[in-house]
Parts: sequence; C-alpha cells; structure tokens
Amino acid sequence: MSNDNEVYKSEWVAEAIETEYQADPAYGGFFNFDYKKHDDLRQMLDSSRDGLKLEAMKRIIEMIAKGKDVSNLFPAVVKNVVSKNIEVKKLVYVYLVRYAEEQQDLVLLSISTFQRALKEPNQLIRAGALRILSNIRVAVIVPIVMLAIRDAAADLSPYVRKTAAHAIPKLYHLDQKLKSELVVVIQKLLQDTTVLVVGSAVMAYTEVCPERIDLVHKIFRKLCALLADVDEWGQVVIVNMLTRYARTQFVDPNENETEKDPDHQLLLHCTYPLLQSRNSAVVMAVAQLYFHCASKNEFPVCVRALVRLLHSNIEIQNVVLDNMVSISLQNKGMCEPYLKNFFVRTSDPTKIKLLKLDILTNIVTDSNIALILRELQTYIISNDKKFVAASIQAIGRCACTISEITDSCLNGLVTLLSNKDEAIVAESIIVIKRLLQTQAANCKEIITQMTRLLGNITIPQARAAILWLLGEHSSGVPLIAPDVLRKVSKTFPDEHDIVKLQILNLAIKLYITNSQETELFCQYVFDLARYDQNYDIRDRARLMKQFIRNPRGTITSQAARIFLTSKPAPLLNLHVTVTDQEEYFQLGTLSHYINAHAIGYEPLLPFPIEPPSRETRDTDNSNVQETKNEIPVKSENSSASSSSDSNSSSTESSSSNSTSDFEDITIEYKNDVFLIESEEDSIQC
Repeated sequence: MSNDNEVYKSEWVAEAIETEYQADPAYGGFFNFDYKKHDDLRQMLDSSRDGLKLEAMKRIIEMIAKGKDVSNLFPAVVKNVVSKNIEVKKLVYVYLVRYAEEQQDLVLLSISTFQRALKEPNQLIRAGALRILSNIRVAVIVPIVMLAIRDAAADLSPYVRKTAAHAIPKLYHLDQKLKSELVVVIQKLLQDTTVLVVGSAVMAYTEVCPERIDLVHKIFRKLCALLADVDEWGQVVIVNMLTRYARTQFVDPNENETEKDPDHQLLLHCTYPLLQSRNSAVVMAVAQLYFHCASKNEFPVCVRALVRLLHSNIEIQNVVLDNMVSISLQNKGMCEPYLKNFFVRTSDPTKIKLLKLDILTNIVTDSNIALILRELQTYIISNDKKFVAASIQAIGRCACTISEITDSCLNGLVTLLSNKDEAIVAESIIVIKRLLQTQAANCKEIITQMTRLLGNITIPQARAAILWLLGEHSSGVPLIAPDVLRKVSKTFPDEHDIVKLQILNLAIKLYITNSQETELFCQYVFDLARYDQNYDIRDRARLMKQFIRNPRGTITSQAARIFLTSKPAPLLNLHVTVTDQEEYFQLGTLSHYINAHAIGYEPLLPFPIEPPSRETRDTDNSNVQETKNEIPVKSENSSASSSSDSNSSSTESSSSNSTSDFEDITIEYKNDVFLIESEEDSIQC
C-alpha cells in the first residue's frame, strides 16, 4: 500500500508541474486558486483501491477539523457510502453528517443505502446512518426517520440507542405533529438502565416534552442512583432537569419546619459528590440545584466548589463570578470566608475585575470593612481607567452600606479631588454628590472645594454633579452660587446637554432663593436655551420661564415645593444589574448571564404549598419507607468517590454486555441511610 501511495504521489506531482508550465499567464492561471481545486482528492476517491480512498478521507476530515470548506467534494464522497471497507464508510459518514443539511438533494439519492446500513452488524455504521437520516431536514423522509428511530430505540447496542435519543429533538423540530409518537419512544428510553443512554434520553425529554412530569416519577430514584456514573454532559442535563422536578414536587426547605422528604434528601446526597467534578459545568449545575432547592445551611459547601473554579480559564471565571454576585446579594455570609479569593489581580481582565468588586461590596461587614477599604485604595492607582472609576464607586457603596464609615470614606474621596488625573477627580465628584445626599452634616467646605475645580474639569457628568450640588445647597453658599451661575452662563452654548439641564436647574433654584441677584442671569440663560438644538432643553426652558414671567401666579407660589423639596438618596448600582428577588433568573443559565429572557428560557416554578404524594415515585423495584429521622448531612470535608463506565464499546458483544449494568436496583431506607443495592455492588449514603 505504501508503494501505491508513493507511485500516485509522484504521478500527481508530475501532472501538477506539467499543468503549471502549460498555464497561460494571460488568463490569470497563476492567480486562480480554484483551478482544479482538490482534484487529487477526487481522483483518490474515484480509485478502486481502498487504501487511496482511506487516505483521501483522512485528509478531508483533517481539513474539516481545521475549519476548511470541502463541500465541493460532496458528489465524490457520497458515492463511497457503498464501500465495503468499514474504515472508509465510517469517515464517509462523518463527512455526510457535516454536510447533509447543505447538500440534501444529493443525500436523498442515497436514502436506500442508509436504510440498508441501519441493518448492518456494526453498531457504528447503524448509528452513523441514523445520524445522517436525522440531519436531512426534508419533510418527505419524516416517516422513514420515525421508523428508524423507533427501531434504534430497541437496538441491542447502547450507542445506537443513544444516537436515537439525539435524533428525537431533530425530528420533533422538523415535524411537531409527531410529538405523541416521540413521547412513547422517549418513555422507553428513559427506562433504560445503561448510563450511556440515560443522559441522552433526558436531553430528548427536556427538548420535546418537559411538561410531562409523570414520566420522571418512576425513574427519579434510578436517576439519582446512576448520576455518578453518567458522562459529564449527561450529568449537567440530568441535574438541570431534576432541579425543575424538585421545585414542583418538594416543599421549600427554608420555610417548611417539618421533616424533609427523603427523596429530596436523596437528590441532594447523590449530587453532592459531583461538586468535586473536574468539569466546571457539572459543578455549576449542582451549585444551582443547591441554591434553588436546598436549605441555606446546606449551600455553603457549593461556594467552596465555585471558588475552586476561579483558578480556571477566564471564560469560566467570568460565568462563575457572575453567578456568585447573585449568591452574595442574597446571603453575604456564604462568601465572606473566601474574601481574599475575590481580591483583584493585575492580570485579570476588566470584566473580571468589575465582578470581583461587586462581590467585595456585597459581602462587606463591620468586621472586614477595614480590609476591603485598604484593598480598594490600592486599586485607585491602576492604569485601567474603567477599573479605577469602578473602585471609587465601590468605596461609595461601602460607605452607603455601613453608615459608621461614611465620614471617613467622604474625607478620603475629598482628598482625591486634588489628584492630577481628571478621570479620578470626576468620578470622585460623582460619588461625593451621591454620598452627600445621604449625609446630614454640613457640606459647605466640600462644595466650596469642588466649585474651585469647576473651571478645570471637562467631563460632563462631573460638571453636572457640581452644579446639582450647588443648586441643592445654595443657601449654604450664598456668595458662591450666583458667581458660578454667572460663569457658566457665558459657556452655556458650548456645554454638554446634561450640563445645560443642570444650569437651568441651578438658575431656577437661585431665582427662588435669591431673585434680586440672579433674575437677569436666569432670563439670559432661558433665552439661550430657547434656541438650543436639543428639544429637551428647549422644553425645560419653556417650562421654567413661566415661574419668572408671573411672580404672583398660583404655580409660582408652589415653586419652592417643586424644585427645593428633599429628594431620596440614590442607590449606587452594581455593574451587574440584578432584578427583584421574585424575578431572579435561574443560576447557570444564559438568561442569568445576560440578565434578559433568552430564547427558550423557562423560569423556575415556585415551591408547592402542599407537596404531591410520594407514592407516585414508588415502583416495584424501589420502595422508600417512611421514617421520622433525618438523613445525616455530609460534612464539607467528607470524601466522595464515583466510578464511571466507558462511553462506548469497541465490539457488539461488549456493547450488549453493558446493558446488563444496573438491571436490578433496589433503594431502601433503613437506619437513617439509603441503601442502593444491585446484583454486583451496594452503595450506602
């Protein structure tokens, strides 16, 4: 075979050289990269030698793995589906799965070949044929695919049954009228006791009929028993499904003072070892299960597992920290023991830094406020301007959370006003403005110092904050406020829109408190605003001017109540917007990450007031007896071990033997523990 390859390669090189010399430069042949593109592969695929075909398919699959487009080889590849060489046929099926949707007309010509392949003795060929049939999105072959799925669901090979479970959602999205027939197949696959099939069957269930809770009742305890042995992808799917199941079948453990349902405790105990999984998605799935379905005193064990994930890559850190912001908002005591793990590193991206700042400000308490403030002070000298602004805002949130340190935080922010960096000064002014609304002390000195900086600051938000503070506390600085109005009235046409609005507010407030000195300034500012390009400014000026035209009018007498009334203190928002508690998105979901309803998201249902009967989960092989004793909760340092079976078998005999795993499982509740017994082993939890 190696000699054949060498002979063919030498012939191909000779032909390529001859073609290169024969190309006419006038026709641009040297620059036409599509000239006989992949012609060598076509010749190898048309060859009668299986060795050349196999070499060509390996090169094609390699190009697919690199992201190259080889769809132009589809006619040459599809002819080899009838190849008797198993290795060639496997690679052809891999290629067809990739391009079946793009070349549906050509694939339809080989439907009969795929139907015959469903009866092949090799399980990989049967699974590949079913996978190709399910990827052909043509309504004409829906009955053929349905029949193939029904037969594959009863196949002796777990790998083929798993492929059948994957094909069910594809067929359902193609023709939803087949839902009733597909549910019957799903029900059969859910009763499968092979760990290779269970995860895929649950995935098909969640895609097609998630409202059919009755299908889960009989297999609930079996899923808990097999959870540790399912592949990682299947564990994520099963845990997410069981989370929704638990919210509808068990009462809230935080509100119900009675005994917890043994099945509820069984779910928590069987998922606890998964917190040590190497897969971050599995750990996140178990964490959201405990967050939504376990009591508050059981959840801290998940925080430790989530903190472990902070040593992973940036993408995982981003998702984990985003979820921990929501966790720290509800219960700061859970994250407080791991305070130093949320300190910002210089190498962290800006997004990671902002999330860590949110967590630090969420878990601030009287005992750790000094440590957190010292840490925040070091962040101000960072080169990342966005991070520096967020650090100053974090200091303001800490001051709002703990009133005892408000004065010291305010003094520290005032010292930042002398910083050479304009961005730091501007952000400090904005935070000081918000803090002064919550501070009842005299702020005359602070306002006086900020008005001196008004001529040097160019950031619109900072200038607007100074003017707003000056208008609110104009009575405290009666000599400074009119002079500031005189200066800003000169630069009114060149100011930003947000600054112009605050100049109008300052003018009307000074007119109410000191009309003799500021009446002419007010009229001048209102005349300028009358012809402004922004209609908001024109409308605001038209409204306020009515208070000057008619000093004895009814509305003018209420001007003080309108403009000088006390205003509620603002909230310093987080960088991750969090909705009300009733509208929390489920942890670990895309909707939670983007803080919006993603397509396909279904909110978690509230816990029932009265739980459904436990008898619905009782079967002939699993009988959990009632008891008044609680199941002992494992300690955080307890070790957990799990075994995993192989995902696929190399031969048909080994595949059929794997179906005997967990055939007879008995779950019995005795002496405060669950006994999960089978013919080969027993598990005590």
